[in-house]
Formats: sequence, C-alpha cells, structure tokens
Amino acid sequence: MSALKPIQFVELRQPRCSLRFGIGACPATGTPKCYNTWGTCPTALTKAAFVATGRIRWRFVANRPGDFAVGDFSAADDPATNAIPVDGFSVSTSKAEVNVAGILDGKSPLGVRGTCSVSMKDFVWDDHVGDFYLSSRVSLPKRMFWAVWTARNAFFGGMEIVIYDGYEGQALSAMRQRLYKLDNIKGPDASGRVTLNGIDPLIEAEGRTSKFPAEMDMKLVNPITSVQTTIQVVTNDETNLSREFGIGGPKGVIVGSEIMFYTGYTVVTPGIYNITGVTRGVLNTTAAAADAAKPVQRIGYFKDVATWECGRYLLTDHTPFGSARIAPSWQDEGDTYLSTFRSTTVIPTPTSVETLLGEIVQQGMFYTWWDEYAQLAQMQAVRPPRGAVTAIGPTSEILAGSAELRREPQSLITRVFVYYNPADWTKSDKSNFRVVDGVIEALNEADQAAGKPFTLEIQARWIMTEAHAQSLIARILSRYRTVPRFLTIRVSAKDREITVGDVCDVTTNEIVDSDGR
Repeated sequence: MSALKPIQFVELRQPRCSLRFGIGACPATGTPKCYNTWGTCPTALTKAAFVATGRIRWRFVANRPGDFAVGDFSAADDPATNAIPVDGFSVSTSKAEVNVAGILDGKSPLGVRGTCSVSMKDFVWDDHVGDFYLSSRVSLPKRMFWAVWTARNAFFGGMEIVIYDGYEGQALSAMRQRLYKLDNIKGPDASGRVTLNGIDPLIEAEGRTSKFPAEMDMKLVNPITSVQTTIQVVTNDETNLSREFGIGGPKGVIVGSEIMFYTGYTVVTPGIYNITGVTRGVLNTTAAAADAAKPVQRIGYFKDVATWECGRYLLTDHTPFGSARIAPSWQDEGDTYLSTFRSTTVIPTPTSVETLLGEIVQQGMFYTWWDEYAQLAQMQAVRPPRGAVTAIGPTSEILAGSAELRREPQSLITRVFVYYNPADWTKSDKSNFRVVDGVIEALNEADQAAGKPFTLEIQARWIMTEAHAQSLIARILSRYRTVPRFLTIRVSAKDREITVGDVCDVTTNEIVDSDGR
C-alpha cells in the first residue's frame, strides 16, 4: 500500500464589498468600475456605502501534477477558488511562546506572537474569479495576479491567512488548519516572487492602537464650581458619554484631579451635552472648581470583578480582537481556579490595553495565548495541569540533536514586593500605595549563589487583599527563585498534536539530576 502524500494548501481570505456597481445600495455609476475592494472604490460617496460582508478565498498549492478541485462557488459573495498551482511555493512558520503570568522581561505579557511566511512566484491571471465586471471591460493588458492584487488592495484590514496541512485526497475540512492575520505583503520583486507575512490575531491587542479608556476630545463648555451636579461638555462623539468603560460600577469622568460619577446625560444641541446626576469628589478625590475648556476624560472603573474577567473584557470590548475568538473554556478556568482573585480598580487616563493586560495576567495569575489550530485565544491559570500529561522522550518523540537547553539568569527573582491599595487613583508612584507586602529569599542571594538581590517590584492596582498579594508572591518565587531554564525541542510528525500551551513531561539527556540521571 502506497504511503499517503502530505500536501499543504494556503488560503488568503480577502474581505470585499458585497454591493454591485450601480445595483442596490451602491451609488456608483459610469466608469471605471471597481473591483469590489476598498482601494478601487471610486469616491468618498461610494466608500460611505461600502459593505464589507462579502469575501473571496484565494487558494494556492505547490505546482505539481494533479487536479485539486477544492473550490466552493455556492455563495456568490463568498467564493473559494480551486487550488491555484504556483511555482516557488513555500510555507514557513514560527511558533508562539507563552509568557506565564507575564513575568519575563523583554517579552510581551501576551507572549511572543506566532508568525507565518508564504512565498510563491507571480503568475498570469485572467480575472475569471474576483471581477464581477470582466465582460464589460475592454483593452485589458496581460495581468500578473499579485501585481494587480496588490494594486487593488492597498490595505490589509480584515485579511487572514489559513494554512491547511493534510494528505492528498483528504477533504480540506479534515485537514489541520492554522489561522493568521495578514500583516504585510512583500513584492512582487524583480524575479516575480511575492511573500505574504502573517501573525497571530492577538497582535490586535498589542501596541498603541488600543487604549482603555479611549482618548477623548471632550471639554467643559462653562466654568464649574465645586458643588455643581449638572455639568455641560462639548464633544464630537456622543458615545464618549454613553459607552461603558468598565464592569460593575457607575460611569465616571475625571476633570483635573477630581473624579466624578454621573447617572445620565441630555442633548442640549448637537455636540453639546449636559452630564446629569453628578456626584463630586468620589474615589478619594476632592471636588474642585474648573475653568471653561478644561479637558474632560472618561475613566475606566471595575468594581469587585474577578481579575481574569477584567482581562477578557478589555480584550473583547476594547480591542479589534472581539469576542468570537475567545475560547469558551475561559469561563470554566476562571470560575474554577481564579474566582477568589477580585479587583476594584480605576484607570484614570487612557492606557495601552497591552499594558493593562500585562498587569492583569501577572496580578491575576493566569496567561493567555493564540491557539492557531483551534483559532481561538486560550487562557489558563498558573496551576498544575489537570488530566493526562503527554510524556515525550529522546527514543521516539524528540528528534535527535534537536534539544537545546538555555538559561536566563537575568530572569532570576530573589525578592518580590507588592504595593497595593492606592490612596489616590490619580497618582501612580509607590508612595501612594497604603500597603506593601514582600518576601526575600536571602539564601539565594549569598555570594556562593546569585551573589546579589534580583528584585521584582509590582505596583498592583488589581490587588485588593493581603491573601491575593501573598499568593502572587509565592507563585512568582516558586517559578523564578532559581535561574529559569528553557528547553527547545523538535518532535516527530506523529506527535504534531503537541502545540503551544500544552503541558508535557519531558525526558531528555540535556536535563539531568546531580547524580547524572
């Protein structure tokens, strides 16, 4: 019996407008006609009507004999091409890394993002798929697929790369699938080669694009006294007042160094609003008069909420990541292992969601990562594994010569101090915290050991109790009181079910006890 031949398909998911030129709600008329992409949508008027509910799925495979009829044209607004054979086809990926409890310096609290790179040669394309208006065009030149595709798609928002790994004759739905967000396309270069770069979708929670609470252009219309309970503001976005920024508490704003709660608002004229039911000088701040045009900013407020739930809320409601890509197991994991860790927290100024998530995973004692196969963001508490643990060793699972052990002495921690219970939520210096708990592993700082202190100080705005602080300290020191070790291995194809986030029991010659076992 012949062995099954492995095969790999790549699918590029391209959102596009589902409106037709001159039909239905599309206001476009005349020529040139668009290609149903944002980049070819002709005017500001037509862009305002753009409806990106359509999609096309471009599929590619290495140029080889055989017919790979894997297309799906059943939905006019969601066609998938047959696998297009291309020369120079190659796929490479780099695995993500988890950053358990967000401790490791120099790495995002969300870990290291997994990436993919897909390369191929450009090829002649006749637009028989992807152009609704091909029959009405005249004098079209010879077209190369990637040259015109990149000309038509100047932006990559909403685009995804899916890598299918399987065997010839296997249905696509039965193959393992890995999903990435399209990050960039390089080329075509002088040789016609193009490279698609993808990154896991948790990238949408990183960087400076997502802030909580959102930055606002909102100001006082008139001066206010220290006792007013109706305040007039001007803003170009009514959702600055209506939107929720937190869980469990009332809506709040900050003016200068005073935090105020409010119960509602009314429209005076377009752009002018009365904030009503105002309670002045809340959360240990002092009511004060303020001048006209003083900036007004919404605060983020979580009142007695499970810390892990704060993290999920920020990820789903305040980044483009959304809720559909959160694994359902978050709820069970949080309720089972993290229910006693709760937070009452104020975020007084717009702060990067990545920064806040870093604080939350550390102080909430869990970690999250992108599962490229389940195509969901997973979460796990810092805890021992439950259920069976996969055992792998050098005789049958680990590829010979692939194991590499490294140590990171810079990640050693011998002292942990946790500052919590702030007196004033508008201040962030250590002296503002009412309580500090700490533990010193003095023996590990001896000249014969680490030789000096390795200190971690945490200003913990997500911690409310001594029990929570002590638990955090104990778990950090249990992992980092000796020099952390990191093992890199490659496993055989039969063990490819092992993936990021799995716990394994590893036996390898690179790790021995003091007797050499």
